[in-house]
Amino acid sequence: MKHIIIIIFLLANLNIGFCQDKNLNQKLNLAIEAYEKVYDFSGTVKVVIDNNNTFEKSYGFANRSFEIKNTPDTRFSINSISKTFTATAILILVEEGRIDINAPVTRYIPSLKTSWADSITVHHILTHTSGLPRESGIQSHEELTFKEQVKLVEKQTLLFTPGERYEYSNAGIILLGSIIENVSGMSYETFITKNIIQPLNLRNTGYYSGRNVISNLAVPYRITSDGLEFTQRSKHYGDNAGGGLYSSPSDLFQFVKGLEDHIILSKKYVDMMFQSYVQSGENEFEGYAWSIKYFGNEKLHFAAGSGYGTKSVIVRMPESGDFIGITSNWGNTPILQLLRDLYLTIRNIDVKLPSEDELANPDSYKSQIGTYIFDKEELAKHLGIKRDKILLQEVNGHLFLDDELLAEEGNFLKLTYTNELKIEFNGDKMIINMNGNIIKGSKLHTTLYKR
Repeated sequence: MKHIIIIIFLLANLNIGFCQDKNLNQKLNLAIEAYEKVYDFSGTVKVVIDNNNTFEKSYGFANRSFEIKNTPDTRFSINSISKTFTATAILILVEEGRIDINAPVTRYIPSLKTSWADSITVHHILTHTSGLPRESGIQSHEELTFKEQVKLVEKQTLLFTPGERYEYSNAGIILLGSIIENVSGMSYETFITKNIIQPLNLRNTGYYSGRNVISNLAVPYRITSDGLEFTQRSKHYGDNAGGGLYSSPSDLFQFVKGLEDHIILSKKYVDMMFQSYVQSGENEFEGYAWSIKYFGNEKLHFAAGSGYGTKSVIVRMPESGDFIGITSNWGNTPILQLLRDLYLTIRNIDVKLPSEDELANPDSYKSQIGTYIFDKEELAKHLGIKRDKILLQEVNGHLFLDDELLAEEGNFLKLTYTNELKIEFNGDKMIINMNGNIIKGSKLHTTLYKR
């Protein structure tokens, strides 16, 4: 009888646990569905609590033309999260004694002859303190090797003395890609595959090679000033140590666990990766390709990526064993807002989810939908738009100003995330109020724009 009572007690506790997990899953799903309804979120979300799988679900379409749905095994471009793989590759070579983290980059790229070549170290590049500008000048259509890209980086002028401060630089990551190839004697792809992807059994992770076809890859989409478009999967077709990988949330969690369990790097070098080297925000510091953020007293390891039609983010809470991963093939997803709401949800903090009730109804603006001509200098000055046209358009039952989703407040249209910009109409005139600056445009009478 005593044993039966114990078993009943254990089962009761198990059921309570299941109910709590089910309740959390419902909350997570409701939050993501709100972003799906309001912002057309399309992608996969994985949430892990205390290192145990808690929630994993996919939303939207991997291919809209053929209505192929996303699944947990769908592969997505992860853009700048690729930098965490590059940093890992560098540290593998450091641990092997083949790279000195504090050595100038010229030791590993002898062809680099520019004046600053001896003052930038591998450490500077990993922490985005090199002084190099954000971009190297490579164009999206180009398919350049690392050697060819290094020549573009060589032409850049430093923004500040290396080590002086933090400023994000994709140009610097090109040098890391070249260093990996020069030191290892392998291509970047081969080194990453043999030393990270295969040992960790990352089944849905790989590296783009030019325009090669990848099976089960989500097509990237975004809203543009020309309506709904499919877009390029990465920011350029050449070698890309800063954004050339694809993956899934499950693989990214496995990658993080592989680092923490010291499968591919010893503890000394994993600790080195997640050390806070430079402050980049009020509660934010930079490690090697990872940001270290603090929410109250909780430490978060954070990495994110953004492309033309893709967005991705991962956050690891090393002390609690929690993890959130989001990959998306919808470029208009406010992914950091979604991440915030999921994080607060697992911390049992109430969130105000986006609602369709706040959005503008396209049916109320049928006569206004179309293209408006503005003074080009005024648009550039107040909105940062370098052209003279703005499109008010309907896409998937939502109203957009170019690619910005619109909400409605009284007699004004506004952006969903700020009150800084308001829009009203007077006949064929669109009147934009940007922080008190009034810009007026006239409607171009052509075809009705509805996508």
